Amino acid sequence: MIRKFERWDWDGVAVDQYKDEPGTWVSVTRRCLASSDRMGFEMRYFELGVGGMTSFERHDHEHAVLVVRGRGRVLLDATWHEVAPFDVVHVPSRTPHRFENAGDEPFGIVCTVDRVRDRPELLDASEVVHAPR
Repeated sequence: MIRKFERWDWDGVAVDQYKDEPGTWVSVTRRCLASSDRMGFEMRYFELGVGGMTSFERHDHEHAVLVVRGRGRVLLDATWHEVAPFDVVHVPSRTPHRFENAGDEPFGIVCTVDRVRDRPELLDASEVVHAPR
């Protein structure tokens, strides 16, 4: 399978809503780039619009994230880290985390994760230590 890329879109890949829990995230879309019953993982692309952020959550599964577009930051436990294209982020099991767009253009990340995985536990966003702006 080959999925052709053009202007931050891939042939035959649907743009999906990020999560089902309104109010826990802002301006995020999700595309599943690669997945099958024979693969033990999925490769997904998330795009955060200007001012966008993912939910503050933790789960048993790990993920590996490659930043491919824009500037952002990631909260791992209680520490914020600035990230830019081609930085790699490892989110260990049970680590509270959130990604945020820190720029004035879309922030895009490719996330590799177990195909079969546990559901995230949403955490209280009021407990997020806010990053310096």
